[in-house]
Amino acid sequence: MAQHALSPEDAINFSTTTAADEKIFARMVQTGIVRDAGRKRYYLDLAAYDANIERRRRIGVIAAIAFAVSLAVLTMAFYVDGSSIILR
Repeated sequence: MAQHALSPEDAINFSTTTAADEKIFARMVQTGIVRDAGRKRYYLDLAAYDANIERRRRIGVIAAIAFAVSLAVLTMAFYVDGSSIILR
């Protein structure tokens, strides 16, 4: 984004320097966040980038809710079991 490669007309040459960068770049191309404009020139698809961020946010919210519900159920289970032990 720093070079404003946000459309096929603005695409830039890009090459990675490390294996980790290559893996990340390949994943971004595979998911459509980075688009190939031909001749080893690439650009960032902002709509795909925003959609990816929104998808990851939704997954995070669902995971947080699932964790909170699980924690509440566990807490209630121990509270109920613990109170019955005290009353005996």
